[in-house]
Amino acid sequence: MTESFLGVIIASIGISTLMLSIQSIQKSYNNAGKYSITQQELKIINSAGLNSESNLNIIKEDIDNLPQAF
Repeated sequence: MTESFLGVIIASIGISTLMLSIQSIQKSYNNAGKYSITQQELKIINSAGLNSESNLNIIKEDIDNLPQAF
């Protein structure tokens, strides 16, 4: 009886861990490609002479329009 109870506890912990890992993977896929422009990227844009507001808005808009689902 005790062994079966211990087996049920181990199985439920395993299932819970599996579900948490699946949720974590889905969350990372949903957030992929959704980061704003970094300081290094801004330096590259400035050195290329493309640092106007319209160019930065176009880049930010392109980042926002990246696909959300894979």
